[in-house]
Amino acid sequence: MFLLHGYTGTTIDDITQAAGVSRSSFYTYFPSKRDALLALGAQSLESALSIVGDLDRRGSDTGVKDLAHWVTAYFGHLDEHGSFAFAWTQAAQQDSEIRRAGQRGHLSMCRRLGAALAQIHGLVPASATESGLLAVSMLERVWAYSQLYGSQVDRSALERQAVRVLWEIEKAPAKTDD
Repeated sequence: MFLLHGYTGTTIDDITQAAGVSRSSFYTYFPSKRDALLALGAQSLESALSIVGDLDRRGSDTGVKDLAHWVTAYFGHLDEHGSFAFAWTQAAQQDSEIRRAGQRGHLSMCRRLGAALAQIHGLVPASATESGLLAVSMLERVWAYSQLYGSQVDRSALERQAVRVLWEIEKAPAKTDD
């Protein structure tokens, strides 16, 4: 529902109808839509941290094929939690409590991912949080477009291209002319 209608466009009735439960059952578990979103956030973060941890543990032993398997696993994570990512982004723009609740965990996960990507090449990341945020943002958008466009795009090809980009993120520091 969040992926289809966004956070603000999704009602409690939408959620209960999709879940096949009554409103009273919903309120037994969640006092509000915000609380449901926060619970989804905790599950999503736990899943993402587990997947990032898998990459982190491989370290410099990670090859391109390993990274490809990791991207497939991350897309699987997004199949389950991707709609939350977009709902949280929308809700966080309007609700500072939701933003504060998710921001610390999300940035910590991004930092771990950025460090893991640098470690693949035996490097210490220059900007781990920013590199990880770039990677997560790319993966989430690519996943979202694959959902939107369906059979019009080849998901396997998208995953292969994501691997190419991720392989290069921390490979060498960017040079800028100042």
